Amino acid sequence: MPEKKTTADIKDLGEFRIKYFDVFHLKNLYISMHEWLAEDDWYGMPGGPRGGEPKYSRHSDIETLYFVNDYQKGLHRGGKEMWIWWRLWKNAGGKYGKYFKFRLELDMHVEYMQDKEVMHQGKKMKANYGEIELFLRPYIESEMHVKWQNHWLLKHFVEIFENRVWSQEIEKMEKDLWRQVYRFQGNVKRYLDLRTFIPTPEPFHPKQFGMGH
Repeated sequence: MPEKKTTADIKDLGEFRIKYFDVFHLKNLYISMHEWLAEDDWYGMPGGPRGGEPKYSRHSDIETLYFVNDYQKGLHRGGKEMWIWWRLWKNAGGKYGKYFKFRLELDMHVEYMQDKEVMHQGKKMKANYGEIELFLRPYIESEMHVKWQNHWLLKHFVEIFENRVWSQEIEKMEKDLWRQVYRFQGNVKRYLDLRTFIPTPEPFHPKQFGMGH
């Protein structure tokens, strides 16, 4: 039997994209993105505030796919192809925040990646070269919507509440979520443009991250 849905999407904010083709340091970027999201209290289900887990351990289950494929030159432009999927949630906050959650789907696609040595501040540094594309898809979701839809009486009122009573709060949540994802997108773009090759300190629980596999 198909799994019963417990949440429903109330708002789809579209897709944010980042595309970059040049020299970069994938591991440092990967860890930095984890840190930015942890600082903003994004977590993976079923962790987070309801699970009562500490800040770093609640990030252990955000990664739902880590795929690497090596290509040979001649048949392809060469290098590695990677797909990394993260799925994150965050409490929406606000007056009715307990009824709503933010969800962020982050897909990273890396192509033609090869190891490369570069000069940085007069020293040789190991880095990567290739193409990175990130897809960010933010949503506002609600468990309450599903519960009300399945209730014999409340199902007649759920649309009225969402479209009239809660409409202003949902609009505020939408603007807040848009700002958060836009800020994260800007951080990633600036990080790539700076070409940061300085080694990043290892996280407290490195085995939770796919880049440590």
